[in-house]
Amino acid sequence: MEMIDENVRKAGMEGFNLPHDIVKLPTQGVFYKSKKSSIKVGYLTATDENYLMSNENKENIIMTLLRSKVYENELRPDELVDSDVEAILIFLRNSSFGPEYKINLVDPKTNKLFEHSEIIDVLTLKETEVKPDENGLFSTTLPRTNVEVKLRPLTFQEGIDIDMLMTKYPKGVTAPLITARLAKEIVSINGDSDAGVISEFISRLPIMDSKHIRTFLKDNVPQLDLKRQVNAPSGELVTFNVSFGVDFFRPFF
Repeated sequence: MEMIDENVRKAGMEGFNLPHDIVKLPTQGVFYKSKKSSIKVGYLTATDENYLMSNENKENIIMTLLRSKVYENELRPDELVDSDVEAILIFLRNSSFGPEYKINLVDPKTNKLFEHSEIIDVLTLKETEVKPDENGLFSTTLPRTNVEVKLRPLTFQEGIDIDMLMTKYPKGVTAPLITARLAKEIVSINGDSDAGVISEFISRLPIMDSKHIRTFLKDNVPQLDLKRQVNAPSGELVTFNVSFGVDFFRPFF
């Protein structure tokens, strides 16, 4: 943590000169208090290779990299939403290893594996219809209860924390993954932001409304278009998504 704190401290100093580049955020900073649309990101070093070669899981490696490579004192890595994290990871990979991304795919006609090389150097955003307000919040009316809710996207760290709930509940006990997620996403109900009111509302929320919230945020939070298509050796068209697991970095080792 000392190295991370030192990086953050240096980021706020005049004449900051740690090796870095400026990464534009896909969200343009609309969900952050600082409203920063771009941030300083350092280059991967030999020290970072230690993390990449470790046996830590994907989420631990990603957060370790973010906390050591993001050089900002106005925007913490824990605040970043998924698409901004993905843009940073692509920058870190491309600036260290180049934009060629090799992946093994299955030919749907022969059921055999084949290797495909994709060049990831141009990032495009999926089109969205609804924009957040000046506070980075979305408004929508739920179809079943006809209630107006204000919503915000989860941060990458919050997504990790919610997924970790699965490990904290004994076998046979259902982890409250859906309701825990909704408790983070729903900011107000008909203008009421009281946490108790929101919790009670979520406990009796119809599935139709819960599904609407998931779909609404998926369709309107800025996301990188990571879908790719390639012709398999048989000529069949294969569609795949660029994945950010540990293999996104590790194949080079």
